[in-house]
Amino acid sequence: MADNTAQPLSITARKLAAQADAVLDQMFGYFTREEAPRVIETRRAA
Repeated sequence: MADNTAQPLSITARKLAAQADAVLDQMFGYFTREEAPRVIETRRAA
């Protein structure tokens, strides 16, 4: 059986987890972007 002692994650482990979460968020946004209705850009260049 695995040892399930609750130890705080190291800073490196937290950074890796945050980077992985960011990549998954980007991938999810990319793949769901086409399914959402497109908003017509109405801003004009200043």
